[in-house]
Amino acid sequence: MLRLRSTALREKREKTMDKRTVIGIALCAGFASSALAGPASFTIADGNTSADFDPAAGQVNWFIDGTNQLFTQEFYFRRSTDTREYRVDSTNLNNIGNFTQDTNPFTDTRDDAFGSLFTDGAGLEIETLFTIRGNAAGSGSADLAEQITLRNMGNSAISLSFFQFVDFDLGGTAFDDMGQIVGGNTAQQTDGSGFQMNETVATPQPVAFQMDNSFVLSSLLGDASIDNLNGSAAFSGDVAWAFQWDITLEAGDSFLISKNKSVVPAPGSIALLAGASLLGTRRRR
Repeated sequence: MLRLRSTALREKREKTMDKRTVIGIALCAGFASSALAGPASFTIADGNTSADFDPAAGQVNWFIDGTNQLFTQEFYFRRSTDTREYRVDSTNLNNIGNFTQDTNPFTDTRDDAFGSLFTDGAGLEIETLFTIRGNAAGSGSADLAEQITLRNMGNSAISLSFFQFVDFDLGGTAFDDMGQIVGGNTAQQTDGSGFQMNETVATPQPVAFQMDNSFVLSSLLGDASIDNLNGSAAFSGDVAWAFQWDITLEAGDSFLISKNKSVVPAPGSIALLAGASLLGTRRRR
């Protein structure tokens, strides 16, 4: 995956640290970027797949051949001085900039990468980058590569815990999934309608994980107390999971989390893709 650079975002931030403005991106790694105003909803697409992102909520959809496979993906953080976890969003942090970009213009002219930059205004900087890859129409399969970079732009060390929370509703249905954590860094999920999902954290290994009921995990990270993941490795029903990293960033340090998601249909389930899009009925958090 082409790693996009956000030099323009950081330079603009240094000039206007007190402004929550979106930054125009001109050129990045030889490809034209599209600067988008926000906070708003941003869509990236490639082949048979598309994904939607909201700086105020996280990733809110992932469509593959018209079926929405994802209910939500969110990130949370807790500094050593905090008394609870906070979601990485434009409510809890300054959303310095968002952009989309086309990284494979010769095969698909739509923007297929989305990046965001957040800061707490006191040195902590969180940058997220998503690049989507689709396949042939009707294949039922697609991939999403992700990079999350944590930086300390201040003058003293920052200790924090960082969390990834993911709630897939494979096949567009919420309550018929089975999931497990394998090796401490790989989440696997299957669905009664025949879809399979796999996410592997390439680097670094999480220090903790939890596979559980979606409401339980969402409530854990969203409550008003300090929480850590309990190591549960399997769950059936309305499956969700979370990974946790405990980090100390010295002044000027950065910490990169790299991971990849893929969704594929199980053998014999391709016929399900010919029907209308299947959408979950739950209300968004």
